[in-house]
Amino acid sequence: MIEEMSESRVRGPRVWAVGGGKGGVGKSVIATNIAASIARGNETVALVDADLGGANLHTLLGVPSPKVNLADFIARRVSSLGEVMTPTPIENVWLVSGAKALVEMANPNFSQKSKILRHITSLDVDHVVLDLGAGTSFNVLDFFLAARKGVLVVVPEPTSVENAYHFLKAAFFRKLKRAQPRTQVKAAIKEVMNGSARSKVKTPRDLISQVWSVDPDVGAALVAEASSFRPALIVNRVDHPNHERLGEDIVSACRDYFGIRLQFLGSLPNDKLVVRSVVEQKPAAQFFAQIPFVSAMRGVVGNMTYVRPRAS
Repeated sequence: MIEEMSESRVRGPRVWAVGGGKGGVGKSVIATNIAASIARGNETVALVDADLGGANLHTLLGVPSPKVNLADFIARRVSSLGEVMTPTPIENVWLVSGAKALVEMANPNFSQKSKILRHITSLDVDHVVLDLGAGTSFNVLDFFLAARKGVLVVVPEPTSVENAYHFLKAAFFRKLKRAQPRTQVKAAIKEVMNGSARSKVKTPRDLISQVWSVDPDVGAALVAEASSFRPALIVNRVDHPNHERLGEDIVSACRDYFGIRLQFLGSLPNDKLVVRSVVEQKPAAQFFAQIPFVSAMRGVVGNMTYVRPRAS
């Protein structure tokens, strides 16, 4: 079973996964700038290119394609993920690249995926930032769910917003199906979806309620899984006052539809210098520190990494 890398079970780096319901929303740029922003606080970061079918973080960082990558780790040409870490031009940031990985690496099997996730928790850094592939494949969802916090990137376009909801729904149901005991969970969900209660299931909240009525123990297990599903949201490329409200609107809709607490980390402005930073292969957070995008990114990272003090 692929376990969540929670601080209560694993002592190691804090793991952040950056995903998106569709391509082209700036996910890789944001993952790179999150890593650079964290590193400016003198904390160490491993930036992992988990977009195994289209790895490009080395290009955004302005480094040559690394000689050692994730494929070497999976093929056991190196014994640990730490051996794949490559220095970058950004102090305190290392890259674990998927560039030039084998074709089959785009869809690692269960044991390969488990091995990657297990070794991520042993990296000798303060933080790990995973840049995930777009879409809702099981591999993308499992990396997203395994992180301390999964961060979803959306842009203020109808297709992006729609795909964001699809992503969250897919991740939510993937998480519910991992509830224990799995056999009874699957049986109870199947009974609800095949029975007369099916007509009452309009939302994930309805499903949990109906499963509870069929089997209270399984219902309680689903509630426990649902309550720990707390992804975060970033709205990218904001250039209109109406776009500023999009994040809170999505948070409200997810609360009503899923019954989950989605954390809105903040909005990032549509900044021409970000495009320039991509062309010049220099992360904006490192080389254009005074622009509005970077200022907003610092707020986003602050919201991500802030830990509320425990009550005495």
